[in-house]
Amino acid sequence: MLRVAPILFTDHPDDWAALLAALGLEAAVQAAGWQEFDAASGRLRLHAPDASHPAGTARLAFEVGDLDEFTRRTREAGTAVVLSEEGHGRTATITGPDGLSFIATVEAARPEPATADPALRVLALWMTPDPDGSAAILRAIGARPEIASDTGGWMQFRAKNGGLVATHSGSTAAAVPSFQYDGDVQVLHARLLTAGLAADLVDESYGRTLRVPHPDGGEDLWVNEAQQDLYGYHRVDG
Repeated sequence: MLRVAPILFTDHPDDWAALLAALGLEAAVQAAGWQEFDAASGRLRLHAPDASHPAGTARLAFEVGDLDEFTRRTREAGTAVVLSEEGHGRTATITGPDGLSFIATVEAARPEPATADPALRVLALWMTPDPDGSAAILRAIGARPEIASDTGGWMQFRAKNGGLVATHSGSTAAAVPSFQYDGDVQVLHARLLTAGLAADLVDESYGRTLRVPHPDGGEDLWVNEAQQDLYGYHRVDG
């Protein structure tokens, strides 16, 4: 199994919690310096900042059912994996050709979120100067490609047990949180405004997008309406 579950490092967990609730995620774990939120597809986790991860940054992360089996299959696919013991348990770390490292840990098993918006999916972005190399790594860990841009700068993958991850061409390697909405994003826009949150609805070439202020500052968060117009894009068979 594979689930997208990025980690956000924040000084404003209460603001994040309010935003994630309005977006349609369900609070699942509340602890000092650590919170987990479940979407209908994918998870998002909040962590207090530390020396390696300042506030406002994110780490690409996944949950798997069996860490040893995940490691074996990933290595067989030609990708190096480093196993270690960290404060939260055993962790598999993989480093892409652009230098970005991400982790996989054993899933936190719990029931499906009963109150989560069924249209919302967690979409983790892997910004990278080497989109082809990053896409090869995602294939190696078991993510399945769905949609790619004709120019090669974007490829979106599905994780079998929830969530999406996409490679996106950029000047530096970084993980960026975002979401996809498989429904009328205008309805979600209205819900955010009703909750007293700022959000702008804009038309992009690939569809409508909500831009929401980031609780820790910096670039807005994006909530993309599920893509229907494939002009400039194509579907990929995994």
